[in-house]
Amino acid sequence: MNIASEPLAPVAHHEAGHAVAAIVLMRQVFDDDRKLPAFSSVSIYPDPGDGDYRGVVEGAGFYSAQGFTSKRKPIFEDDMDRYLERDCAIREIVTCLAGPFAESAFEGYLDPFDMAMNASDENEGSSDYADAKRIYGELRFLMPRRPDWGRIEDRTARLVLDHRSAIEALAAHLLVKHDLQFDEALMIVAPHLPPMPAATPPERPFPKPA
Repeated sequence: MNIASEPLAPVAHHEAGHAVAAIVLMRQVFDDDRKLPAFSSVSIYPDPGDGDYRGVVEGAGFYSAQGFTSKRKPIFEDDMDRYLERDCAIREIVTCLAGPFAESAFEGYLDPFDMAMNASDENEGSSDYADAKRIYGELRFLMPRRPDWGRIEDRTARLVLDHRSAIEALAAHLLVKHDLQFDEALMIVAPHLPPMPAATPPERPFPKPA
């Protein structure tokens, strides 16, 4: 199959970008892909309105936008709770942006700056960018100083470029089978990802004194 000639290829790469980012980022938290799946399914489907194609990654999410405002600030039990919430929010932003960034890479934008510019120009009004920007706005209530938006875009670009073969493999399968469950998607991308780190064995108990 000549993927570049497929009219659905940009959508497939977009959704594959979200899915692969979710898997990669979840692996930073858990050492077992199936302990807490990164999503339930990834799909591309025709839009009944205009006949164009859309896509969705169901069940993905590290952080649900809380709608924090200056009048509704979050309450944390301790700093660790705050840090966990902050890290989840940043992972969610990267996952949101990975879709349009992967689509930009498919279109030939391989420099991180050019990729970010193209993704922003094409998707600034999209739900992906709207979600990412909303969560970025909430970061000011989760941490004293937010990371620069450009650094988050650069992190997303690097993730997409470092895992481009996994994204392309998943996109190719989406063009054949428009709906993939998590286990199917994981089987496709796993050979293209670094091996999982070995789980840390439990410590042996100290021997009882003689």
